Amino acid sequence: MIVTIHDLARGGAGVAKLDSGEIVFVPFTAPGDKVSVQIHKRKKNYSHGTLVEILEPSPLRVTPKCPSFTQCGGCTWQHLPYSLQFETKKKGLLQALKRASISIEGIPFDEMPAENEYFYRNRIQLKGNPKTKEIGFFERGTQTLTPIQTCSITDQRINDRLNSLAKEGFDRFQDHFKLELDLAPTGEVRAAWDQKNAAFGFRQVNDTQNSKLKDWVTRHIVPADLLFDLYGGDGNLSLSLADKFDRVFCVDLFTPKTGLEPTPANFQYDRRDINQWARSALPQGLLGKTTSLILDPPREGVGQSFETIHNKISKITVKSAILVSCDVDSFTRDSLSFLQSGYQLKHLGALDLFPQTPHLECLALFSK
Repeated sequence: MIVTIHDLARGGAGVAKLDSGEIVFVPFTAPGDKVSVQIHKRKKNYSHGTLVEILEPSPLRVTPKCPSFTQCGGCTWQHLPYSLQFETKKKGLLQALKRASISIEGIPFDEMPAENEYFYRNRIQLKGNPKTKEIGFFERGTQTLTPIQTCSITDQRINDRLNSLAKEGFDRFQDHFKLELDLAPTGEVRAAWDQKNAAFGFRQVNDTQNSKLKDWVTRHIVPADLLFDLYGGDGNLSLSLADKFDRVFCVDLFTPKTGLEPTPANFQYDRRDINQWARSALPQGLLGKTTSLILDPPREGVGQSFETIHNKISKITVKSAILVSCDVDSFTRDSLSFLQSGYQLKHLGALDLFPQTPHLECLALFSK
């Protein structure tokens, strides 16, 4: 069928509305496009379509930097101006909160678009095929390899090493291999062959925007006796806050075994699953103290763990809680949990860690 795209969904697809009222979502389209579409999935009130041909391009369209755009399983928005990308992300967050009946009227809202629309990633994971001498990424939802020579959202220092390391992989392996390239904080490009994801440790892939994230947390966290950084990883958000608290506990199943150096004397890694930590009793010496919280859960959010965490923390006085989430829907659900547990929403933020994709980092400050 032929449709005209009139909007952009926060999930990434263009939106068309048929005369019947049915909504059709079409990836890789822009508002104003007139396109031919093949419907491949129908629901009760909407359908998903595949773009067949752009009949009349929208004036909003821009030229993608990457020749593999729409084939590679990564970027979905390189055909859109960055201003529209960020506006769509921000609008999607605010609409989700309103639909959940979370009042945001009068709540301060910080907008933090990306400084670098391209060449920002400090880590990528590639697949190589020695038989075809190709390296690249899988197509979305498939095991089909899209070969690349360079990645336009990856730091140029990684791109500069990509071809030579690909040749090394073709010589080292007889069959398909995985290559993870990581830009160390020192500027060194590191390679890991056929290892688990984040072989050099997890960190945010956008260093410039991660600095903004840490600054936001630092500005809004309320000093207290204690700080619990839950789902804290290597302490990305809490290490620099140690001077504001008597004791800092960074809790995560994937915290470093030995800690990072230098680690402040009052900073402690607790290598446990969050639910295991939440079910354990607080040490007697912490009762009667004040605390602040940071929660930076994985994409699925805090979810059902919230009640267990809340029951444990309720035994001490909570001064503030900061929620960081990479998923709008789980962020909205977790925000509701805070509000239903007697917290007040004090501040919101939208931070873009992933230009050229629909992903958004959502930030909230709560207090009792």
